[in-house]
Amino acid sequence: MNYAKLYSGDHLKKINPQWTFEKWSYKHTFIAKMKYIEKVLQKVPKEAKILDAGCGQGLLVEEFHRRGYDIIGIDAFYGSERVKKENILQNSLPNNTFDIILCLDVIEHFPLHEQETLIKELTRILKPGGKIIWSIPNMAHLSSRISFLLTGRLLRTAKVSYHPGDRPITEYYALLQNHLTIEQKKGLSATIPGLFQLTQLFPKYTGWLYWVLKPWSVFHNWCFNVIVVTRK
Repeated sequence: MNYAKLYSGDHLKKINPQWTFEKWSYKHTFIAKMKYIEKVLQKVPKEAKILDAGCGQGLLVEEFHRRGYDIIGIDAFYGSERVKKENILQNSLPNNTFDIILCLDVIEHFPLHEQETLIKELTRILKPGGKIIWSIPNMAHLSSRISFLLTGRLLRTAKVSYHPGDRPITEYYALLQNHLTIEQKKGLSATIPGLFQLTQLFPKYTGWLYWVLKPWSVFHNWCFNVIVVTRK
């Protein structure tokens, strides 16, 4: 898969015209996430109904539709032949429609008080026995915890304006378990102090270091990003 093409980063280019995928701080986390999603979807029957919730420009939708999957997207800011331009919190999709829902780095963009509504809506349109695959930034990753010990403050995963719903991953687990069963937790990007920051500062040259650190991702609560697989 061409990961650079899959993630165009148009919103980042508006902020910084010099932005490129090769220089993106979270390039390695994104690639690890998409490798996981690709591996999961390869095992899904082609007739399964899949939704990419909060799909942005729908590049992942188009890629897997091209491969023969029955996949659509929904996004509040973009619409196309295969992407419904609707607010996920007030969508018109029927109950019990999808076998698989992807919600990848989306929930943190909703304010704290709206996050459970998002979970309820996606659960509503998920078939009984279906799965929602979440990827969620973790405000209480290892480097953030060390920061808290030294300064009394956790490190946000992005600016408040960009991630207004930022919170520790354990709080997300509790929210999800109110409506779904958690089947798997998989850490991405163990934030070993100093070394993880090197992968962010020099992403073009530190792919090898990211994969050296990968075994530490087994401690999912230490990681910057966590994939959570839930079932209805």
